[in-house]
Amino acid sequence: MYPLRSAAWLEQFRSRLRTETTAQNALAYLTGQMASIVAFQPEIPLSGGGWSHSYVCPVDGTRLTTITRVLHKCPLCQQEMSGAPYDDVVIAEEHSEFSQHALTAAVLYVATDEARYADWAMEVILFYAGHYASYELHDIFGKSGDAAGRYGAKVQNQTLSEAMWIIPLAQAFTILKSCRRWTDVEMSIIELNLFRPVIAVIDRNPRGESNWQSYHNAAVASVAEALSDQKLFDQAVNDPANGFRFQMKQSVGKEGFWFEGSWDYHFFTLNALITTVLSASAFDEPLCEDEQFQSMFRIPLEAHLPDYTFPAVHDSAETDLRKYADLYEFAYAAYGFGGDVLRQSERRSLSSLLYGRDMGARLESADEAAIRDIRAIDLSKPGMLYVTVGKGPSAQAVLIDYGEHGGWHGHFDKLNLIYYAGGRCWLTDAGMLGYGHPMHDAWFRQTIAHNTIVVGGRSQSPSTGVLSEVKMNERNGSVRICAEVRDAYEGVQLNRSITIKNGLLIDVCSVLCDREEDVDWVFHTPGVPKRLPSIDEIPVSSAQLSASDGYSFLKEIRSLPSLAGDTRMLEWKWNETDAQHERLQIYAIGSSSGSLKQEMWYLAETPGMAHVKRRSTLIRRLHKVREASFVTVFRVCSEGDAPLSQPSLTAILAEELGVEIH
Repeated sequence: MYPLRSAAWLEQFRSRLRTETTAQNALAYLTGQMASIVAFQPEIPLSGGGWSHSYVCPVDGTRLTTITRVLHKCPLCQQEMSGAPYDDVVIAEEHSEFSQHALTAAVLYVATDEARYADWAMEVILFYAGHYASYELHDIFGKSGDAAGRYGAKVQNQTLSEAMWIIPLAQAFTILKSCRRWTDVEMSIIELNLFRPVIAVIDRNPRGESNWQSYHNAAVASVAEALSDQKLFDQAVNDPANGFRFQMKQSVGKEGFWFEGSWDYHFFTLNALITTVLSASAFDEPLCEDEQFQSMFRIPLEAHLPDYTFPAVHDSAETDLRKYADLYEFAYAAYGFGGDVLRQSERRSLSSLLYGRDMGARLESADEAAIRDIRAIDLSKPGMLYVTVGKGPSAQAVLIDYGEHGGWHGHFDKLNLIYYAGGRCWLTDAGMLGYGHPMHDAWFRQTIAHNTIVVGGRSQSPSTGVLSEVKMNERNGSVRICAEVRDAYEGVQLNRSITIKNGLLIDVCSVLCDREEDVDWVFHTPGVPKRLPSIDEIPVSSAQLSASDGYSFLKEIRSLPSLAGDTRMLEWKWNETDAQHERLQIYAIGSSSGSLKQEMWYLAETPGMAHVKRRSTLIRRLHKVREASFVTVFRVCSEGDAPLSQPSLTAILAEELGVEIH
């Protein structure tokens, strides 16, 4: 990788355009996209932007659709709204678009030698240099000027967003500088009135171990490259409490997963790290050789679910690996991996133009060939274990979250369980809403929103558990996992063991308390419960279960007092339309303690992310106990498949878990 301001980069880039079909296709697409943009003088807002997480429907939390700069609509409930904070978010997005378009235009100028692209990009950069001082410092809380504090910014509303906005402008400036498009006077104006003041704003807010700091570093590195400033570059890379090297050592686990335990934030941060690595080449620093940095590209290729997705855990939505193909344009060019992701993408982005390499016909990759029937990947920094058993349509996969809380983006969800089978993710996490919506904290982060144990109707404390056992049997295709946590509740020990075998998932949760507590085993699925006419359903209010920590979001709660016996079974179908034949059965089985006879069962509906809307929730409660044990078998099957027999369940549990059944 050559630095953007070098003759070597220009030559390599133009050479690729002559020979690489990928680059040629991306160029054709981007010139078409930019034609209508550079045809008009940029009309850049003179006010700063608002917080993107406020751009959600106040009713249901759905991301809004922009009709005009002053009109916004919820695609779910169709409500229209205007004014603050929504108008301000659109302004922020416009600033981001002008920045990104300036970089695209600069690259297109190098590719086509058409001056209109350079002229447009230069006009944008010079506008911001001429007006940056007039933008008022402000933050996401409505404070301005000195009251905005260290988090505030000017063009954007926080230092993270300010860093993200300046990076493309600095890169565009560097490219045009290498093409000798700037006068000395213009470069001085841009340095003194834009780049230096922006860095001063960002430097007010050192963030240490955080995705924010990775973007701060990337902004500083990009400006350092633009200005050929070695001291500034050293700050971005070598600051002992904030720099790139600190981030690699402190914030990335040995397997390569970002410490916040969220795939969205893993990829989000990786984008910033690429920027710093690229700028480093201008200072002869081979950061691209850093093993931890490289591992951040490798781990997603190993830890995704069989359908290339990642579950929503911590502050993350359900994420498709192919959504991040742009990152693998860089990884494939630099390291030669990620080709399977690229083959499933359109490859016409700016990253495709800048880094894209042609690939031959699809063959089974080395990564695919190496995939075993059982894979266990322990993401030790955030403490999440991914296990996949089998390949293709019959594959099963689980995730158990046992480790670190995850900082600000962590949820109160120790021993949370995700389960994938039959091509579907049946046990799901609540995910997240925009942080500006009160339900994100009130529901999505609370323990009751996850597939785990709640004690006393209260959410867990920020806690860290341990993985105590992982056993894999390649011969019969079975896996056993055990984890525990002792600090989620004072005086309480939580244990969970998971066994995958013969297409089933066997779950055993046990709880030891130093006092009597209500203990809830909680399960959520996007599936639709199959109503059984033989089961009585009695309406229950959420306050009867708990008056705090998210329970008020349980709706249509029904107790199932007539569901009795030593084995209880309920069934869910995937949906009411095209996949209603796909089923999930759960069997709750009495153990030697006889606890099943004491359990109360509650069915409810609970909020999900916008595209999910709702989830079906089952709560199994033991009232005022010091010890609790919940034994459950999950089975994904088809409509009409006979239920598992009592002898079969008895044999499964006796063999795998040593559980005595009566």
